Amino acid sequence: MSKEEQIVAKALALFNEKGIEYVGMRELAAELNTKLGNITYYFPTKEDLILRVSASLSEANSNILQVDASITMKSYLEMTHRHFECQYQFRCVFLSFVHLKKQYPKLSARYKKTEDQRKKTTVSNIDYLVQNKYLRKLTYHESDFLLSAISLLSRFWISEAAISFSSLKPTEQIKHYISIFAHLLFPYCTAKGRKDLFEILDK
Repeated sequence: MSKEEQIVAKALALFNEKGIEYVGMRELAAELNTKLGNITYYFPTKEDLILRVSASLSEANSNILQVDASITMKSYLEMTHRHFECQYQFRCVFLSFVHLKKQYPKLSARYKKTEDQRKKTTVSNIDYLVQNKYLRKLTYHESDFLLSAISLLSRFWISEAAISFSSLKPTEQIKHYISIFAHLLFPYCTAKGRKDLFEILDK
């Protein structure tokens, strides 16, 4: 890794361990056994570093969350599983989400753009699940509810897991919330969709 990449990797590890609010730039320099100036050369402020970490998260998620015209219920849940794994790797962002949005306007503005794109991707994939006969046709209110529920679960499952399931391994936590995700979809599934759901849930 380059020096810049080393800084980002160590920052992410410390943020995940202690929380973004509780890690300073001097502590990061000490952990890297380097001078503070070697950190601020790449990231003049802590906000710059947080923006870089969040950008890495956004890029990783964008590589996972893709519109897929041939999507199946199985592939959708597998995509969501990879998405949750990615989120866990950057869990510090979600555990400090409200604080970060309030404190860092640039991050908040960037998130708004990302959020809009994520919604469009989710809507498109749900539409394709309907077209591919895995979901029945949804009413406007059903579609709106499903989009809101998926967004809520995706944003905050990590916070809820930290409160209620901290004793579980990350893989077990993710499995639990994928099950919740699947049960959100179940009432709208066709027989074909339910078959895929059961195959995933029985693993």
